[in-house]
Parts: sequence; structure tokens; C-alpha cells
Amino acid sequence: MSEEQENIKLWNQEGFVEDTLTPEKGAAFMSPEETTGKIGSGTANVLVLKAGDEAGGVAGRISEFDAVFIDFPAFSDGRGFSTARVLRDKYGFAGQIRARGKFILDQIPLMLRVGFDHFEISHEPTIERLANNELSGISLYMQPAIGPEKRAGERAWARRANG
Repeated sequence: MSEEQENIKLWNQEGFVEDTLTPEKGAAFMSPEETTGKIGSGTANVLVLKAGDEAGGVAGRISEFDAVFIDFPAFSDGRGFSTARVLRDKYGFAGQIRARGKFILDQIPLMLRVGFDHFEISHEPTIERLANNELSGISLYMQPAIGPEKRAGERAWARRANG
């Protein structure tokens, strides 16, 4: 385990939180191919999706998962954004969607918009900025998102977050 992996902190919009979904706490981690026979073992069920993995193969059982962890191999790899959106919109997944891997602070507001709600953070400057409540927001969007929004302007997709 690298030093960076050892210093991972879990953050959500409430702040830094304890990670209750770990092997030490009994969580069962599985890829889409491993789900048969593992779900329902009495532990927290966590689906782990790597970049490019499709959740469609387990869509009929998605409600049996407590969380879906989506890996980002590089901050420039946006496939996880689409995966989170599909999980929320198409499959109605209501559990935790966690971002893992390489992403930057500026991506977090956009990740929140598509359905992520937990983030594994290991980058010390990002941890410090989040601890100081320095997450910037975006006031005008051109795509609809998860959650309530209001129309902004003449363009059909222009939106502003409620609040």
C-alpha cells in the first residue's frame, strides 16, 4: 500500500466522515462479474466499477447494493461521470456513490451534480481546502442535474442550482 493510499480521507457535503465501508468493517467488495453468490451475505454490499465497466449487467439487482465505488484512473477520464448519472437516473440507485482515484478539487462540484455523494481524497492540498470549506461552486450550468434546479435564461438547458 502506498503512502498516498494510507492517507485517504472520506469527504461528503457534511465534511470529512468515518469510512464505514471497509473490509475491516465487514463490507463485501465485488466487480460486476463477481456479484452472483456474494450479494446477500449479511454484509454491506459494495459494487466496484473500474473505468469503462458497465453497471447494466447488475441493473436488476442494483437496489441490493449499499454503495457503488467508481474508480477514476486519471483526472482527465470522464467516464465515471456518465456512470454515476446512469446509476441515479436510469437505474434509480439511491445508495452511496463514491469517487475513488484521480480527480481534482474543481471536479467535485460537477461530480456532485451527477450523483456522487462521497469522495476518497488523498491529495493533501485538497484535504486542506475541503477542511477549510473552500469548495467552489458553479452558478450556471448547461446540463440538467440530479436534484432540484431552476431554469436560467433563454436556452433550454440553462439551469441554476436552487438555494
